[in-house]
Amino acid sequence: MKRKINNRYKEFMSLLDKGKYNSIDIFKDFVVMFAIAIKNNFDYSQEDENIYLQITKKYKKSELKIFIELSTKLILMYLENDEIEDVLGEIFGQIGANSRQRGQIFTPMHIAKMMSSTVLTEDEIKKEKFILIKDPACGSGVLLLGAAQYLNENKIDYRNKMLVEAQDVDFICFCMAYIQLSLYNIPGRVILGNTLLNEKRKVFYTPEFFIGKWKEKIEERRNKRC
Repeated sequence: MKRKINNRYKEFMSLLDKGKYNSIDIFKDFVVMFAIAIKNNFDYSQEDENIYLQITKKYKKSELKIFIELSTKLILMYLENDEIEDVLGEIFGQIGANSRQRGQIFTPMHIAKMMSSTVLTEDEIKKEKFILIKDPACGSGVLLLGAAQYLNENKIDYRNKMLVEAQDVDFICFCMAYIQLSLYNIPGRVILGNTLLNEKRKVFYTPEFFIGKWKEKIEERRNKRC
């Protein structure tokens, strides 16, 4: 059965069919490059820059323009809607990039928001200066996006009230979660690695983590609890 394409994503997805590679490979290259571009602007790493440059070598100069167009289209999709959405997760599924064999079945956004409403209690939100929310198998970060949207709907500034920690063993999911948390100005870190093995192959901090001085906030709370 053919997958129905969300009209909002048609222009973005049409760009994925322009290159010499298949749409899934172009999408994966795009999210890796875009994630590294965001991260290296705030926390530079030559190792990550080398990954970025290695991907660019696959494409001709004229073909690299596709990635600029993809970046522009993606940012516009986030800006055009007041609600927080799992944009990349939906596109990932619509192009068939998710693997059921690897257990990559993403939670729908409305379920993520419902789960947040049952976990985040009003008393906890009021009691704590900020709350830490972790997702050990984050996929595209939808559960954390759902938490941010829940706070947003309740007139709570999630940028100051919520700190997140996302982790996934899959590099593409790691990059998608990082991009979305970054574009929605959600403070936190995204970890690449197997949670059960306490593995940390890479750690990317979102721009809001630096902008909001969250290192100092964490240290201040730690000192108060000592």
